[in-house]
Amino acid sequence: MNDAKSKGYACPRCTVGRCSPRKTTFAEVYHGHLLSVPNVSAFVCDVCHFAEFDPETLEALWVDLYGEAPQDDFQSVAGQRRDSTYGEGSN
Repeated sequence: MNDAKSKGYACPRCTVGRCSPRKTTFAEVYHGHLLSVPNVSAFVCDVCHFAEFDPETLEALWVDLYGEAPQDDFQSVAGQRRDSTYGEGSN
């Protein structure tokens, strides 16, 4: 991660708040079951609480939990995003 992003950045969802590094809960639905992992590093908006998780962290978490299971079966919860592409609209 570059130094500029590690200090925070404008929220891509609400465009008002600032996303800063902190720990939060990662929550997803997999085959109808809720997966909740506390204390995961993310960038969280101070206004809308949008959470962006590092793709490498998500990959490591997936491998630890599900091994070779296809990631297409994951459903996002609470508008969390899996990558750093923006401009798709908000939930």
